[in-house]
Amino acid sequence: MKTYKSAVSKFFPQGARLGDFLTKLTNLTTAELSDAAAKGAVWVQRRGKGKILRIRNLQERVSQEDIIQIFYDPKVLKLPEVSQLEAVFESSHYGVWIKPAGVVPQGSQAGDHASVLRYVEKVKKKEVYLVHRLDRETLGLMLVAYDSKAAALLSHFFLKNEIKKEYEAIVLGEMVIGHKETIKASLDDKEAITHIEVLDSKNNQSHLRVLIETGRLHQIRRHLDFIGHPVIGDPKYGKGNKNREGLKLVASFLSFTDPWSLKAQTFSLDPVLDLNSL
Repeated sequence: MKTYKSAVSKFFPQGARLGDFLTKLTNLTTAELSDAAAKGAVWVQRRGKGKILRIRNLQERVSQEDIIQIFYDPKVLKLPEVSQLEAVFESSHYGVWIKPAGVVPQGSQAGDHASVLRYVEKVKKKEVYLVHRLDRETLGLMLVAYDSKAAALLSHFFLKNEIKKEYEAIVLGEMVIGHKETIKASLDDKEAITHIEVLDSKNNQSHLRVLIETGRLHQIRRHLDFIGHPVIGDPKYGKGNKNREGLKLVASFLSFTDPWSLKAQTFSLDPVLDLNSL
């Protein structure tokens, strides 16, 4: 990845079009710059102060005091755009969307075109906010807030464990059907708590229901590997559990009280994981 950063005044003391400035700043073509900007690789800090935001239109004017950055990574820019996602529920404040396996929840500095968040922004034609995250490899339900106040409130619900999340996983090894276990193994020097229940078991694999009380990085995948039952298809953790079909972990259930309607809301995916189909 190549990174470029400069105040506009370095080349244009009176300000300029973004495209003209980027042409001076980089050795990239207009087509390359247009593609990078549209996909979220160009950032502006107005007057050199405050929040750094994406800027997507090469025709937009930037002032001499603005600081522009571009994070140019051809590998990121070549990722396919998200072209279709399904929402299982929407209100004026939030939506519950299905994130496919292999799609990132949000973008990086080098681009956001291949993310759930950017797709929803384009559909809603406004800025939206991620309330929680799922691993790129994980299929499942994601809560997306449609305004900043809703994002703050729903994020607070998550911090207070007032939103119940359930996952399903297929793991390596046969476990006793009905067995329940709580895994309390610190991750990255922080408390991490995972509850599991065995739903089915056969052919050296087990189907689990998983609940988490904390949200550490790759918590479910690391905890299940820790107890000797790594998730099938996990590219990072475990041995003897690799496959070509992908990670067998699904965020299958969300439940909480809608803070606006005060109604209980429950969302679930139809059964996705089944040992009988393997």
